[in-house]
Order: sequence, then C-alpha cells, then structure tokens
Amino acid sequence: MSRGGRGRNRRTGPGRREAPDPGSHDLIFIERARTLEPVVVEIDRPMAYRPRLVGFWRGTEFHLIAKVVTTRREYDAVYHRVVTDRGAFDLRCVRQMDPHTLRVRRAWQLCAELEAIPIARLP
Repeated sequence: MSRGGRGRNRRTGPGRREAPDPGSHDLIFIERARTLEPVVVEIDRPMAYRPRLVGFWRGTEFHLIAKVVTTRREYDAVYHRVVTDRGAFDLRCVRQMDPHTLRVRRAWQLCAELEAIPIARLP
C-alpha cells in the first residue's frame, strides 16, 4: 500500500474532492479609507518571478501578512488584497524606470484600508 503519490488525495482517496468545511467563512471587504502612502514590503524571494509577500512596514509598525486574498495584474501595476494581523489592506506595486540608468525598481504603495467581514457559508 503506497502512501501519498501523485494525483491522490491522502485524506479522501483518489479522484474524490473534500467537502467544504461547514465552519469556513468567506470575507466581504468594505473600504474604510482610501490612502496613497509609500510602504516597505518584505518578500521571501526578491529575485523570483512571483515572490511571496511576508509583511510590510507602515511607518514604524510592522504588519504581518496572514493571507493574500487576491492578486490583480494590470499594465502598469500589480494590486494585492491582503489580510494582516492588524486588518485588511490593498497594496500596489508599481514598476518605475530611472530615466538615466534605465534600471527598473519596484515602488510599493498602500492604496486602501479595508474592513474584512466574515460571512458564514450555508451547507
């Protein structure tokens, strides 16, 4: 008898999907305040194609990111909706090119403070 393996869910068996947890919650986000302030974002692999966000510094306080809810990519920026230990926020990453050296750097901005309201799922 093999343990695990490709294409096999160890908890439910091959080809079966696990039923959603009845205690799980969806979140609805309501914008509390629109801001446009620079923040310093810490990522785990800076040179990776899609690095994982760890947290961000807003002034002198650190916000640890618990979950990246959604990521939206546009032509000029990448938007991340995150849930942290101190609330929910929208972050924006803009690529800026230096006109003299033509080097591209990322500038992070805090776009909005959000209120995350949990909504219970019905079975």
